[in-house]
Amino acid sequence: MKAAYSVAMSGDVHRSLADHLIRKDRQEDLCFATYSPSQGSNRFSGLISFVIFPEDGERTVHGNVSFSAAYFERALSIARSRGEGLVFLHSHPFPGWQFMSSDDIKAETRLSIGAMAVTGLPLLGLTIGSDQTWSARFWLKHLSKRRTYVREMCSSVRVAGERLTVSYHPEKSECKLNHELLLRTISAWGEKSQKDLSQLTVGIVGLGSVGSMVAEILARKGFTNFVLIDFDRVEAKNLDRLMNVYYADVGKLKIAAISKGMRRSKTARSISIREVPYSVCEEQGFRAALDCDVLFSCVDRPWPRQVLNVIAYAHLIPVIDGGIKVLTNKDNTAMKGADWKVQTVGPGRPCLEQWGQYTAALATLERNGSLDDPDYIDGMEDKSVIEAKENVFAFSSFLASMEVLQLISLVIAPSGISNLGQQTYHMKNGTMDVVRGNPFIEESFCQRLTARGENTGFVIYAPHLIAEQARNAR
Repeated sequence: MKAAYSVAMSGDVHRSLADHLIRKDRQEDLCFATYSPSQGSNRFSGLISFVIFPEDGERTVHGNVSFSAAYFERALSIARSRGEGLVFLHSHPFPGWQFMSSDDIKAETRLSIGAMAVTGLPLLGLTIGSDQTWSARFWLKHLSKRRTYVREMCSSVRVAGERLTVSYHPEKSECKLNHELLLRTISAWGEKSQKDLSQLTVGIVGLGSVGSMVAEILARKGFTNFVLIDFDRVEAKNLDRLMNVYYADVGKLKIAAISKGMRRSKTARSISIREVPYSVCEEQGFRAALDCDVLFSCVDRPWPRQVLNVIAYAHLIPVIDGGIKVLTNKDNTAMKGADWKVQTVGPGRPCLEQWGQYTAALATLERNGSLDDPDYIDGMEDKSVIEAKENVFAFSSFLASMEVLQLISLVIAPSGISNLGQQTYHMKNGTMDVVRGNPFIEESFCQRLTARGENTGFVIYAPHLIAEQARNAR
């Protein structure tokens, strides 16, 4: 049994379900769907992947709503053919997180036996309120009692699309704001928006210059739940670029040093920080990332970017990605310019490969060790991917701020705008390029993986020699 359970769906799936289930006549309605599992380190999530709307005669609306055995059997057949679990969804004509009536419990208890027998996965039940707030639960097989199923309430339901919205179980995700320390922050966007932001579980992948600053900003802004993923240790050459890291921290894991600084800077009443000393390309780092509601990509190599790109779509976790490129003359004695770029990827948005942030070919080279092999590197014509110029504090702070602003827009949508597009700042002339919408015609490989979870058909993580060596270093 996992420590937490959750559900996620894309914005498109949410809209289609809400249009069907929330009726203008305020009667209840229902439908079935299928879900793919997503196995995090501590959280099991069901990803709604395919909606099975009722056909004529398969359900009857009469104040309450009922369905035919044929509809249930058709839904089971589709779930089995897709290798996915069964979802039963219905609506209540009231706002907010919905608790279950005795009739709801009886209905889902009966369905859970057939769902497990046919699909091998627990039944997932969802209810939508009149204000489009979702509530959810899994029906888990009792460990000792035959044909008995136990209801496990989900802590949250996430909708990932142009905007990120999360419905929280009121008893599992209690949020008490520290109004005294967050007075100015709350005055900017209000108490509800602050709660929406602070309850998110935020993963920061890569605790270098940008990642350490993102962590500091979010700690001061009252965020409460963090997962820090990085295998590297602090070196003396990092001290001019890392936030909250000092000479005494040289040799320590970056996540440990930065976590300590975040605890000093926090403005929330309490803060939870999980330190994960692995690469996101290793299974331990990958699984930890799946416990998050949103991820910051503060990495500069192709393989981790590829992993995060897969997570953004297959596991419905938006990824905010940024990078800096410093241009110098041939002997590195003068700077010609510097550019930094940020974009958010996930369902309904262009992916990192489309934006040109990595190529599958280079990700494969890094995965097989070639990009860390001096002999192979000597033979490369284009060494720019492994010869990126070192960053400086001023550039990192600007990019970190841009990344956090992408998150704020994604969640609270000031003036209704949640998608800032791809933003590129040119330091040389002080201008910003912005690309909004989707300029790409063809669907990418990762976009075709949307909501597939564990059912992608491949494993993106693998052993990581450099990460293993860093963990073993003293």
